[in-house]
Amino acid sequence: MRKKKTYSVWNNCRYAFFYLRQKKGMRAYGICGGDIFLSVLLPFLEAALAGAMAACLVSGRGPEVILLMIAGYIIFLQAARFLQGQVRSVRNQIMFLFRLRMVLDFSRKMLEMDGQSLESAGGQNKREAAERNLCSGNSVGIEAYTIGFCDLFLNLSGLLAYSVVVGRASLFLLILMILQTALTSYIHFLAGKRAYKMEDEVEENWSNFRYLRRESILPDSGKDIRIYRMDQWFLKVFDRFIQRIVTLLDKEQTGYMGAGMAEKLLSFARNLIVYGWLIREMGRGNITVPAFLLYVGVVAGFETWMNGLFGAMQQIYQNEKAMDEYREFMDFGDWEETEEGPASPGALHEIRLENVSFRYEENDSDTIHCVNLTIHPGERLALVGLNGAGKTTLIKIICGLYRPTSGTVYLDGKDMRAMSRREIFREYAVVFQEVFAFAFPLVENVSCRKKGEEDTDKLWESLEKAGLAGLVEKLPRGAETVMNKELDEEGVTLSGGEMQKLMLARALYKDAPIVILDEPTAALDPIAESGMYEKYDEMIREKTAVFISHRLSSTRFCDRILFLENGRIVEEGSHESLMRAGGAYAELFAIQAKYYGDAAAACREAAEKIS
Repeated sequence: MRKKKTYSVWNNCRYAFFYLRQKKGMRAYGICGGDIFLSVLLPFLEAALAGAMAACLVSGRGPEVILLMIAGYIIFLQAARFLQGQVRSVRNQIMFLFRLRMVLDFSRKMLEMDGQSLESAGGQNKREAAERNLCSGNSVGIEAYTIGFCDLFLNLSGLLAYSVVVGRASLFLLILMILQTALTSYIHFLAGKRAYKMEDEVEENWSNFRYLRRESILPDSGKDIRIYRMDQWFLKVFDRFIQRIVTLLDKEQTGYMGAGMAEKLLSFARNLIVYGWLIREMGRGNITVPAFLLYVGVVAGFETWMNGLFGAMQQIYQNEKAMDEYREFMDFGDWEETEEGPASPGALHEIRLENVSFRYEENDSDTIHCVNLTIHPGERLALVGLNGAGKTTLIKIICGLYRPTSGTVYLDGKDMRAMSRREIFREYAVVFQEVFAFAFPLVENVSCRKKGEEDTDKLWESLEKAGLAGLVEKLPRGAETVMNKELDEEGVTLSGGEMQKLMLARALYKDAPIVILDEPTAALDPIAESGMYEKYDEMIREKTAVFISHRLSSTRFCDRILFLENGRIVEEGSHESLMRAGGAYAELFAIQAKYYGDAAAACREAAEKIS
């Protein structure tokens, strides 16, 4: 398994702010800079208020002038507070919108990345982990991470400004406060590092918990859970995962609490020394009362900046893992794209597989073993075999969804790896065995186009050929009727047979030169399946067609039949030649014919008794 990639904190910082500028422009930098300036200025003005008032009172000016000066100072302070609040609000809004724009990039990545990588167990784990960076609210992930760095720069600026003020009073005090800050920072760093190491186990337990919770609420799983009384088992496992998560999080918080206690003790010791020194210097006459009040405010503010610094560091460390996982996913499964497409787009093609093998990432052995195959232009080919023989995997290789682990796939003599996936996919119309409709209007499900971009005549021609036009005309909103009820309470759910016709209509609408039907009728009985395949055959004449079934009688009309077994083509020929050969195909055909013949006879006998 590939070693997990880890990015440095500084590298992640540059990444976050690069995309902040790309998504929200230089204005975002200006707002963040303005927030830092005002947030440093405001506490300084507040700390200096008491000293300024004392300076006015001992200045010898008249009461009216003193009141005017104090009122002006307070008005200026309130204006600064208001402006800082407005700028902070705009900053937070920019960060929220920035995260939403990054969600779009994440979604584009999932839609455009190599499907083979996304479907793998490793790909799904990476996707789930990366999703946390964007979809867990504004306190987790890139938004919190970027704000954490803004707050880090803010508090460092505050510490620097206050250090200058303290340094003018005493170099000794400045060194003391810097040492105390450095020691406290190191303690918090150790606590954050300890928590970071536990994040993997926390996330693993959360992932397991989310999986079981998802399974427990699915309708299909719910039937078995209730019938077999598995509810108590689920609850026990839920409790185990939650207890482990609570234990780990408690350890994290204990570490942070320990660091906080150490910080308070160090701050207490520092304050004893600092305030003692200030009182002594004032008693000696080296510091005036206004200066004393200013330094007291600055010292108290120094601790506030320090606490803010630790909070920002903790926020960064807590989100470092989410950033690493997000970036690892965004760098994962890239397909090196070219602009080159097939030599004759839209024409009949020859597909050739040369020594093709394929192995899934999580498997120890190949699923497809050294397959050599040529599919001729306009040929009707059948792939048959038992479940698990590798038929669907081979089809995904043929249409470019999967890349072979070894060997080469050629389209009209050209290596498909050197071609654009988008251009390759234009040449294929595939109906997979998992038939489903998106929760969009029926017209968009068939045309796969945005509303208004479809060819209406072509749409209804496809529905008519698929045997679905009559049903669509009776729907509440015709072809505009939304499928399913996830996004529209008035949506319509089609039956299994109707869904198969919808998928056929989609394939007909695309009108691609290569049509692949991957057991789309597996849920039908053998007689209905055979009829459906014959209907498919009538509708896709003059195209290259590949039919897949584990029922051998359904594809007798094909020019050539390939019998797959354990990822290998073990027999090849027409139905008649394979039957004459008396091999695995003939043996399985005889077993199926007897089974379905016995089942049909039983049905006839039952019907006769009823009549």
